Amino acid sequence: MTDKPRYTLSRRTMLGGIGAVGLASAGAGLGTSAYFNDTEAFTGNTITAGQLDLIVDWHTDVDQGSATPDVHVHSGTMNGNGDSYSYQISDVKPGDSGKLVFCPKIVDNPAYLWLGSAGVTDYENGQSEPEAEVDTTGGDPGEGAGELSEAIQVVVSQADSAYVDEETGELVCENAAVLGGLGNLYPASLADLASMLSGGMPVYADYNDTENQVYPASEDATDQQGKCLCIEWEVPTSVGNEIQTDSLEMDFQFIAEQARHNSDGATTNPFAN
Repeated sequence: MTDKPRYTLSRRTMLGGIGAVGLASAGAGLGTSAYFNDTEAFTGNTITAGQLDLIVDWHTDVDQGSATPDVHVHSGTMNGNGDSYSYQISDVKPGDSGKLVFCPKIVDNPAYLWLGSAGVTDYENGQSEPEAEVDTTGGDPGEGAGELSEAIQVVVSQADSAYVDEETGELVCENAAVLGGLGNLYPASLADLASMLSGGMPVYADYNDTENQVYPASEDATDQQGKCLCIEWEVPTSVGNEIQTDSLEMDFQFIAEQARHNSDGATTNPFAN
């Protein structure tokens, strides 16, 4: 009878074999880890803030008869560039007249636009003998001082554009339509206009459509999308010596506020206070 071979396993041999099996399993696992996958890219993303840049082109002229044989027109642009211009006229007499024209542009975004003024200040500047005979106010300046702003008559209109006529040299407001919404002031004085503007006046895209209070956007500083405001003034020949030596000061200011996401913009008057 032949003895069968006997196999003996030591603890060390058994653990070594188990370890080899474990390593083989681990190797097999690494070799089968290729999952399905895909990649898509959404690149070049940017967010850029828009702009709301209020620019106002202005034009002025004055006609003082023989004192100004040629109508003098001045033009410029106000765009936060530090430039300034004062419409200064001396030796004003009955029969003199002139224009102030403002052409606002709001670059990139439509906005609510308002025109306002701090009011007008009249100065008596003393009294000559002819003036003293018809004018007993004598204040300087302030309440009751000077009558010039009351004597100057104004008409405000909205125009498609403004230009200088090459033949006459006159400043022309193209397709001008007189604004009847100034509290039915006409005939209005410069004092009346200043009083109204002290409370602010909305500047519409078209005063014939006051339901649309948003002033249109322009692509750049040369693109006039909205209309111009023309203020024509005149000292009537019926005015007498009461304005002699008088003078006045008055400023104008435009304020624009974005229209988008601004449901209160149409009613929020920046000049209310």
